[in-house]
Amino acid sequence: MAESGRKQDFYMKKKKKKSPFLSILLHYVLPYLVLNSCILFFVLATPKLQVNDPTEHGDKNALAVLVHVDSVLPIKNFSAKLEGEELNFTKENQNYLIPVSSNGNLRISVTSINGMQKVVNSQINSFDENPPVIDEDHVVLGSGYVEFTVSDTQSGVDFASIYGIDKDGDNIKPKNIDENTGTVQFSMKTNGITVYVSDNAGNQVSGNFNLEDSPYPKTKADLEEESSDNKKETASKKGSDSDKSSSKTESSSEKKSSKKKN
Repeated sequence: MAESGRKQDFYMKKKKKKSPFLSILLHYVLPYLVLNSCILFFVLATPKLQVNDPTEHGDKNALAVLVHVDSVLPIKNFSAKLEGEELNFTKENQNYLIPVSSNGNLRISVTSINGMQKVVNSQINSFDENPPVIDEDHVVLGSGYVEFTVSDTQSGVDFASIYGIDKDGDNIKPKNIDENTGTVQFSMKTNGITVYVSDNAGNQVSGNFNLEDSPYPKTKADLEEESSDNKKETASKKGSDSDKSSSKTESSSEKKSSKKKN
């Protein structure tokens, strides 16, 4: 009994010797720090955005941008603007699908319930807004035909859309098309033709080809064009001749007046 009593006294003394600082640290300081850290974390928690490149959606020429939002807190507001114009979107879980129809700056803004906001700007350059290119440096104008090369690095050339209008106003289809090289050949029954080429996005370019010495008889359009040019030349010559005669008259009158004075 005496020994057990001694042991109890020993443990009681040891327990009393514990530092009060440790008790305050464990019971007050640490819980305070943990609680405030959690509060600070939720107050400053900011959403994260992952903006993917535009991909085909629905129609052939329709594109959509998929945005993934990673946030600890629920999202209060989501908005997407293309060049300042508000865009519609559909939401599925943490993903937002935004249809786009033109190039420009896409501004995405996300706000969580704690008021923290994340803004991401993404440049959209996926739409083909430039027409095909006709290589005018390598055009072949032969006897009765014209051959040229056309290319489009974005949506591609719509070879089925290529046609030409000659000086008689007739619609002409290409004689030969090589889609691998982009070479197009037209037959020319007149000394001039205007060709029209579109790409798969609907952009169109035109090219005008003329033969100075045509192997074909002149058409009505050619004759009308020549007659109008001749009229212009005649009118300009008459104007220059009248100016010369008036200047001669003035000089002769000046000479006569000077003789009278003498």
